[in-house]
Amino acid sequence: MHDLKNKNAIVCAGSTGIGKGVISVLAKYGANITTFSRTKENVESLKEEIRKETGVTVNAMCADLSKKDDLMRVVDSAHEQYGKIDFLVMNYGDPRVDPFMQLNESDWDYNIDMIFKSTIRMVDMCATDMIKSNSGRIIFITSMTTKNPLENFAISNSLRSGVVALGKTLSIELGKYNINVNSISQGYFYTRRLENIIKKNSVSSGKPVEEVESQLMKEIPLGRFGKPEEVGNLVAFLCSGMSSYITGINIPIDGGVIKSI
Repeated sequence: MHDLKNKNAIVCAGSTGIGKGVISVLAKYGANITTFSRTKENVESLKEEIRKETGVTVNAMCADLSKKDDLMRVVDSAHEQYGKIDFLVMNYGDPRVDPFMQLNESDWDYNIDMIFKSTIRMVDMCATDMIKSNSGRIIFITSMTTKNPLENFAISNSLRSGVVALGKTLSIELGKYNINVNSISQGYFYTRRLENIIKKNSVSSGKPVEEVESQLMKEIPLGRFGKPEEVGNLVAFLCSGMSSYITGINIPIDGGVIKSI
């Protein structure tokens, strides 16, 4: 069992989907959590659900992952509430899914801010606490597109791969401070994003949603979509002392979709 009591985590973009699953698991193991979302309704709903499930009150607020000032406000709030930051879990919003030639420069600018620059900014602010404590965990939740690039996923394929490369670099540079840095490459998890992708593929292919979903599921050796809490279980393990000698890796959690060794 992972005992994360009195440990303080920031989970980015945590009000729905994978982020919410991560928060649910970390809260069950006793961690103090700061998170944020752009939507006030989602923030309030998350706080209420986690309080009912675990008895933990999440320090949640409205903020935009792509905006530097908002991220500074999140970190300041975590410091005011809990004193220091032990774990940083970088979860992200949904990058646009379209052919490269349909993307414009503003699409790239926004997603560079939302995915890559947000990572740089949050690590820069949070690693300072971890260096002082001579301990910490940094986890980047990315996508299987870092190992298996997909058509029409140019933004995800490139920017998330950059995040994984940054994670490897940080694991080398921060290891002397007992800071473990790892990435997680998620596969097909039943979230709002996957639902939207299935619907979009249904429209473009002219096939019923049920058929598109069934075809997608056939790619998964375990025969089902993942649950957000399963990513949460992996994050909890990587935050715990049980993973103390694991750093610098990109772990797939995909039901067996990625075929490379």
